[in-house]
Amino acid sequence: MAEEAMGQLLPFHRRMVQELVDTDGLCVMAAGMGWHKVVAVVIRLQLERLRDPQQRDGIATRPLAPSELPMEITNETPAAARTELYQMRGCLFVTTRILVVDFLNARLRGNQVAGIVVLNAQKVTDTSGEGFAVRLFRTNNPRGFVRAFSDNPVAVTAGFAKTEKIMKALYIRRLYLWPRWEAQVKDVLSRDDQDIEVVELELEMSDAMADIQEALTQLLDACIQELKKSNKIDSTQLSLEAGLFHSFDDMVRRQLDSVWHTVSQRTKQLVSDLKTVRTLLEFLLHFDCVTFLTFLETLRATENVGALWLFRDPTHTVFQQAKRRVFELQNKAAKAKAAKKRPKPDADADAEGDNAEGASPEKPGPLGLVPVLEEMPKWRVVCDIVKEVQQERVAMSSKAETSGRSDDSSDQDGDVEAQHLILVIAQEARTCQQLREVVRHSSGRPLLEGLYSGYLLQRLQRSKAGGSLGSGRGFGRKAYSSRGRRGGRGGAHMDRLDELRAARLSSNPAEDAALMSQARQMASEKDGRGGMRGGRRGRGRRGVSTAQCRAAEKGKEPVQAEAVNGHEQSGARAKDNSSEIVGGCAFSALESHDEGVLERLQPHYVIMYDPDVAFVRQLEVYKAQNPGIPLRVYNLRYASSLEADKYAAALSREQKAFEDLISNKRHLVLPDLATDLATLSQHPSALSWSGGTLMLTHPGVDDPGGLPGSGASNAVTRRAGGRSANKVVMSKVVVDVREFMSPLPAVLHQQGLEVIPVTLEVGDYILSPEICVERKSLSDLRQSFISGRLYHQATAMTKHYTTPVLLIEFQRDAAFVLNAEHDIGADIQNNSLISKLVLLLTHFPRLRVIWSRSLHATAAIYAALKQNQDDPDAIFAAAVGVPEEAGQEQQGGANQEAVVNTAAVDVLRRLPGVGEGNYRSLMAAAGSLAGLAEMSLQDLEQAAGGLNAAKKLHDWLHAVCPRLP
Repeated sequence: MAEEAMGQLLPFHRRMVQELVDTDGLCVMAAGMGWHKVVAVVIRLQLERLRDPQQRDGIATRPLAPSELPMEITNETPAAARTELYQMRGCLFVTTRILVVDFLNARLRGNQVAGIVVLNAQKVTDTSGEGFAVRLFRTNNPRGFVRAFSDNPVAVTAGFAKTEKIMKALYIRRLYLWPRWEAQVKDVLSRDDQDIEVVELELEMSDAMADIQEALTQLLDACIQELKKSNKIDSTQLSLEAGLFHSFDDMVRRQLDSVWHTVSQRTKQLVSDLKTVRTLLEFLLHFDCVTFLTFLETLRATENVGALWLFRDPTHTVFQQAKRRVFELQNKAAKAKAAKKRPKPDADADAEGDNAEGASPEKPGPLGLVPVLEEMPKWRVVCDIVKEVQQERVAMSSKAETSGRSDDSSDQDGDVEAQHLILVIAQEARTCQQLREVVRHSSGRPLLEGLYSGYLLQRLQRSKAGGSLGSGRGFGRKAYSSRGRRGGRGGAHMDRLDELRAARLSSNPAEDAALMSQARQMASEKDGRGGMRGGRRGRGRRGVSTAQCRAAEKGKEPVQAEAVNGHEQSGARAKDNSSEIVGGCAFSALESHDEGVLERLQPHYVIMYDPDVAFVRQLEVYKAQNPGIPLRVYNLRYASSLEADKYAAALSREQKAFEDLISNKRHLVLPDLATDLATLSQHPSALSWSGGTLMLTHPGVDDPGGLPGSGASNAVTRRAGGRSANKVVMSKVVVDVREFMSPLPAVLHQQGLEVIPVTLEVGDYILSPEICVERKSLSDLRQSFISGRLYHQATAMTKHYTTPVLLIEFQRDAAFVLNAEHDIGADIQNNSLISKLVLLLTHFPRLRVIWSRSLHATAAIYAALKQNQDDPDAIFAAAVGVPEEAGQEQQGGANQEAVVNTAAVDVLRRLPGVGEGNYRSLMAAAGSLAGLAEMSLQDLEQAAGGLNAAKKLHDWLHAVCPRLP
């Protein structure tokens, strides 16, 4: 039966399945080798084992119907529905938080589960949700299977003994490695009859793009060299090649986090500059010229005056060439002459650029703006490829008609187009949207004109609002030295230096005047045609969003994140857009992680707009499974660009990761899992982890490394001289279900505490009937002070509990310091975190503050606080702070656990007119954010408890959102 179910798999896929079915383990394969196919067969084999022989014979010869596919359980699935699904003996996709909560509430028991399939195993740790769920599962079912998959070998090897820690957390002992150069994989994917016709197209970047890339490379290298001078970081890992990847930022911060409070301000700024410059290098090859310039101007307005990269010589080249890709400044006479004979985008760039950057023209006179709107070099190539394929389709249709099948020519044309589909692959969904418009118009000019129109109108809107994003006069983020730190000698000199730096970033007034003039002219023309209500509505909105403009005017840091991510779509929407075919082309974004796009569309032509190692492997697997389908791949890449270097570096990193895994596999140190599983099933709290090391402890025996008084010696003397010492009594802790997104509940369970998940209105952790704990990380603490939420939380805890506690938790690898020494000024500052804490404690004298070094320290603190304390009542804790009407509905011993959409609740509580006193009634009345938007003013008044709050909310919900045409 296993052979029938695996009949459609490639030979190495069958071997992967067979290995995992025979012995549980961790399967690490190269990216793009079809992990989803292996997982699907593993799940299908489990489904077949649950059916009678006749059903197994039928399911092996046909695909699964939609009703037979595994169900997905999320936080939107009601508790009663989850209970029914668990009783159906099938395969379910469950989020780790829901699975852990249901295990702890005994809604699902481990002996009811045959096994667990873990995806993205590189993220598993002993305190992660996956590790917690597997431990709970193994507690009641030591014989159940655990099969883990990962297609990211680099992440599996990142860190000290990372592979061993993953396998220990999952209680597995076998490691299966499948690199691309494995013998069986190489034989299958490299057969002569499965060759893919590959057309390599190496494109030259425009002169402006090449200059920008060279300047950014110089900036990146300069930042790395400056960072190497610091004695706080290992310079051997700092290289220009490593700086091309997102993991570079994490690597640098990981080394500096533990000593971050001792790092100089210059080094901190260098770390920030590295991330900014690397982001610009990536955006240069992916974003169009207008969007790239907009992002640069956003950075200039939001970066602080201490940003080192802004004041280096190559930065001037970046801004200069970015502007020349979009527009040029000319005298009115030269502009009229250029209208008759328009030069190429790169022609006379050096001569015209001097005027753009403030050099006075040879002949004085008013300056005019000439749009250049340089298209991306790959756009034209994509259009040429599409035309070439369309010509081949016409030739094939003509050949079919001459062969005597002209009676169904219209149907044949459609069949030819469907059978010879072009699939365009890009990294981001926004790039796919732009390519769709380019293919539709056979040119990128209309798209750039719409973006340029939005760019000008955006500047006009900011000018009317009293700000200027591109002027460089308002730096939004806090400068590296504050007024409080400049009180001594040299303060005036530093102020003067900041003024000089700001003046250097100021744009040319003549340039601003020309841009404003054209923007007003364009706005008046659009108003004449109907203004914002008509015209080219779709193209103008593809510029920077209104949210970016508002954030830019306020000078806040989220402008950068908005400019980076504002144009991206979710994976689901990008996947849906792949079904839209324009000119015989379908488009798919790599960020959507749509592994089945090739099998679903079965294209004959693939255009790889952005090179990607994983998708190249997907093409090889697709061709091996469909040798009869011709496949031609156009690989587009820029010559002498970092794009090719990044691709080669990705291959090198993956190969080195597999070499390390193969070498380490011979020396893996794993415990005897049979003994550990037997101990875990008898004593769930007997296995505890400390720093990634498995420690076997005995119930009822003190931990010599614990806090003073945290042992059980006093408890043993009260148990009739120790006669009850063999009976394990676990202390209870009531935990808010939203806290299961953090690893602390898993650590508490490891330390021998019984975790009870409950929806709490007051507090995060209830240790006893008198002790309530609100847990905050540093980032959460700052946000809670800004929003005022902490004040309401402290008020509620003080009202309902005798000992309210605010626990401030630091990260394990971060410095255990609230503020660095150079961040503390000589004067008292109202906006300081310390000042806010002092004010909070002044208003709430009974509030206790506990500082925790890490998660494990928090667990030890909780154990110490619970000594000689009664266990909390979960039903009572859930009822605290709940209105009487809602509390009456929950009486009668009903389960108090209810998983809610925390993101929607957070959004609701941030809306105007919504506060701690009325958000629950609004939740009950509206049911969802969509229902809230549909409520009338009268309904809102009744739910919000007043006309004033209801009117604020109603006006905000129905406010007209300004849109660029």
